[in-house]
Amino acid sequence: RVLQIGCDPKHDSTFTLTKKLMPTVIDVLETVNFHSEELRVEDFCFEGYNGVMCIEAGGPPAGTGCGGYVVGQTVKLLKEHHLLEDTDVVI
Repeated sequence: RVLQIGCDPKHDSTFTLTKKLMPTVIDVLETVNFHSEELRVEDFCFEGYNGVMCIEAGGPPAGTGCGGYVVGQTVKLLKEHHLLEDTDVVI
């Protein structure tokens, strides 16, 4: 199983696999007031072409914040939902 994680404020790195812009991890976390325990994998991880699982971390616009926070929240979700254990390759 392959997992591609996009880390760009434009959230378009998985577009060629999913044929649409996916909501970012931060966008999804905002909908639950950052209570990550309320999220399901389907809320932030989407299947793309040939079964590649796709996540868009997103991030603040250039020069306006810290992308490290976004990456940290994404890694936290990956661990909480055991996505790394079930994955052979992470891009």
